[in-house]
Amino acid sequence: MSRFTRNYRLFAVVLLAAIIVGCSADAPAAQVTQATVPAASIAPTATATTGPTTTPLAWTFPSGSRIIGVDVGNQTPEAAITLVGAALRAWQRPIPLRAEGSAAQPVPVLKPAVVRRDPATAELVAQAEQQARAAEPVDIPWEPAIDAAKLRAELEALAPAFRQAGRSDILTNTDSLTATFTFRAQPGIELDIDATAERLTPLLLEPTDEITDTVVLATAPAERDLAQLRQVLESHLSYWKNGVAAIYLHDLETGETLGINENTVFSGASVMKVPIMIYVFSKLGKLNEQQREWMENVIVNSDNLDANALLAAAVGGQGTEAALEGVNEMTVILQELGLQHTYQLIPYESAEWLIQQSKFPKGGPAREGEPPFTAADKYLRTTPREMGQLFVMLAQCADGTGPLLEKYSDTISEALCDEMMAWLERPHDEERMVAGIPDGIKVAHKGGWIEDMQGDVGIVSSPNGRYVAAIYIWRANGYASNIHASPSPYLGDFSHTIYTFFNPEPME
Repeated sequence: MSRFTRNYRLFAVVLLAAIIVGCSADAPAAQVTQATVPAASIAPTATATTGPTTTPLAWTFPSGSRIIGVDVGNQTPEAAITLVGAALRAWQRPIPLRAEGSAAQPVPVLKPAVVRRDPATAELVAQAEQQARAAEPVDIPWEPAIDAAKLRAELEALAPAFRQAGRSDILTNTDSLTATFTFRAQPGIELDIDATAERLTPLLLEPTDEITDTVVLATAPAERDLAQLRQVLESHLSYWKNGVAAIYLHDLETGETLGINENTVFSGASVMKVPIMIYVFSKLGKLNEQQREWMENVIVNSDNLDANALLAAAVGGQGTEAALEGVNEMTVILQELGLQHTYQLIPYESAEWLIQQSKFPKGGPAREGEPPFTAADKYLRTTPREMGQLFVMLAQCADGTGPLLEKYSDTISEALCDEMMAWLERPHDEERMVAGIPDGIKVAHKGGWIEDMQGDVGIVSSPNGRYVAAIYIWRANGYASNIHASPSPYLGDFSHTIYTFFNPEPME
């Protein structure tokens, strides 16, 4: 090989090396490293290929699923909670409590959730989901139920907002000799809780946007105060001059009583025919036809001799002597009933015969009972309180209770007491107590009068309450002028005062 050739090859090798070094200075390190590895040592690398990611679909209720009537088909539990919650909120909207004529401001409201057993939304949906996981449509119903006790308690708590107090006064007319006192009132207004609960119930069970009057208002009668009546009666009785006036009053609904000179002893007169009637029924039970005729004549016409006939029949006899036995036995029965100053010692119109037979009794003391005193008949006596109490016993018996049934149940029954009440309700003597009471009001009563006294006792069944009133007046010199002639207008005027206390006349 020539020297030139060797030099040329050497130059080419050096040049190639320079080119390689120059190129490697600009190349990345990884490429340099790769370039230093023999090609035969590099194995082919497989590249992994990743496809698109798929998110699982959220579970939904099967089509046709319903929760408390709300369609939740194809809805997620979260969406179902929203839908069911909205439905429940519609049920739970407060109900305004309003009525025509109500002055309640602001308008009270009733929150249904307070009185109704509403379910929890999340619990309803969870229950439905548990059942629906079997891929079957579900129907979770809800039957709303009202807690009646809570509804009533809520209405009672809201009642004061509707209450309007009534007004009352007393109209006095002193132009006449007897004077008149008339109670008047304008009733108040109060919430009728029972009727309102009945009206609200459908709204609580089925909500609606058409809500009008939701409460029921009722008139509230003015409160009665016996102390006020006492003041009025004391003033009224003062118009009875130069004598004694007495009143006993018993409210049959409350049991409250009022008395003015109620323990003064008066002559019994024909009012004693009511004790006779009760005594006869306690002895005989039912009456035969003849005895019924006597009873009608005694109560309606105040016949004395027929009263004697009944007294005699009660002991199984006839005539005055048997009647005397009857009055003595009746007096014992009256004492057993607690009536110590109510007695009859001789039959009616029998004094002459008893004197002839030397059987005329001594009679009661000149003064008996409590002051003020009257010149009471020694043989036929009572007090307003005791006679009033006997009428109370009769009214109780007609209602199925009281001492008459307890002591004489073998002969006296509720039905017989009803019959006795019917006897006393028959039209008779409408110019004393009944004169102060409006037509059409049932009054089971009996009046009596003699020269110096008048009395009338009865059970009054008025619209605003039943009561027993016993009214007596006495004057030593009798009835000296026409205004005091029998029958006396005083009894009717006193009765009017009592009646309007229970049934006030409307205010203008």
